[in-house]
Amino acid sequence: YGELVDAIRESQPDAVVYLQSILPVSASKSASDKVYNNPRIETYNRLIRQLAEEKGVYYLQVADAVQVDGVLPEEATTDGVHLVPAYCKKWLEYLETHTVQP
Repeated sequence: YGELVDAIRESQPDAVVYLQSILPVSASKSASDKVYNNPRIETYNRLIRQLAEEKGVYYLQVADAVQVDGVLPEEATTDGVHLVPAYCKKWLEYLETHTVQP
């Protein structure tokens, strides 16, 4: 991520750069998966937030748009990870209200 931010800054110095949080997974997915689980996602989100601060770019806690009590609701997904269209719309609405509009 850091190298990508640096490359963007080099090629597009006036670009507004955002790093987004990783979305949580459902409680059932989190409990049954060693890789895709919410404690691990929370760790990575802390690292992404820290990187954003270090690089002077914006961090968006997009998980806030879809999570309930720190997890992705079961009705928000068919597989515990990927969003159904209604929750994609919530994510989009978050982006529309938390970013700079051209």
